[in-house]
Amino acid sequence: MKYSYTTYFAEIYDEVMKNVPYQYWFRYLKDILKYYKCQPNKILELASGTSNMTFNLINLESVNTITALDLSKAMISKAAEKLEYRTLNQKKFEKFNLIKNDDNYQLQNSSRSLKIKFSVQNMIDFSFAEEFDLILSFFDSLNYLTDIDQLQGCFDNAASSLSESGLFIFDMNSIGRIKTIAEKSFMIEGDNYECFWEDIVNEKENLWQVKLKICPDNDQLPCFEEVHSERGYKIKTILRLLKHSGFKAVDVYNAFSFARGKNNSDRLYFVAALDENRLQNNEGQLKKIYYSTKNRIDYFLVSLRYLF
Repeated sequence: MKYSYTTYFAEIYDEVMKNVPYQYWFRYLKDILKYYKCQPNKILELASGTSNMTFNLINLESVNTITALDLSKAMISKAAEKLEYRTLNQKKFEKFNLIKNDDNYQLQNSSRSLKIKFSVQNMIDFSFAEEFDLILSFFDSLNYLTDIDQLQGCFDNAASSLSESGLFIFDMNSIGRIKTIAEKSFMIEGDNYECFWEDIVNEKENLWQVKLKICPDNDQLPCFEEVHSERGYKIKTILRLLKHSGFKAVDVYNAFSFARGKNNSDRLYFVAALDENRLQNNEGQLKKIYYSTKNRIDYFLVSLRYLF
């Protein structure tokens, strides 16, 4: 089939998700890294999609290598296309020279050389010859692993790819969030497509499904349909799986704060380390209060943008 759903969805993904506050998420991540005194050199981003967060990670001055991994070749291709376009057309990248070698890119200027690598792999079964000192996953991507063995596989691979002093940071929709999603249907109208969205919730199975039907504004193209499924897990289940994979220290936060995460929190952030003492190397309680307050205010201001 010349046109596949995956390929077409990659083309419109950024428009469908245009209200996602990636820059705000990045600011929160930066505070987590500051708190844990983490200045990563090599980053691995799981389920990177079209690399909206990857392009924010470039702003971390300590980083010299970013590897963006996604199962979808179409998403990775779109990400690489965006990188080439931005290097040529956006002020943020104007001081960089771009060197391309297959799926690897090098951004260079007088003070910095940054490698960006794209990798088509499954996040439940990936491997690299090198180790990373920061592994990340955003936008509840790990909730898409609806089988507990898949989630364990992801954690096992993350542990194998992480340096001894590194951090594994990821967010998940909580079990409470999954249970409170309202079943609804609506339509998203783009410039050249219509997307019919339907939310379906199975509270007993802690499962949230989104049925999408995307119809291009082109009589020569068919409509494309797909079901996206997310499962909610109890915090104690995630902690057990992480421990089984070899993570000896884990902090769990209510998203966009430094308050302890609970099963009825909306979104959760997990910070995991292989070294049992790694998370104790932090900036202390006063800084935690400062970062928590700062991000709550930031979250409130960002939320206002979507209310008016």
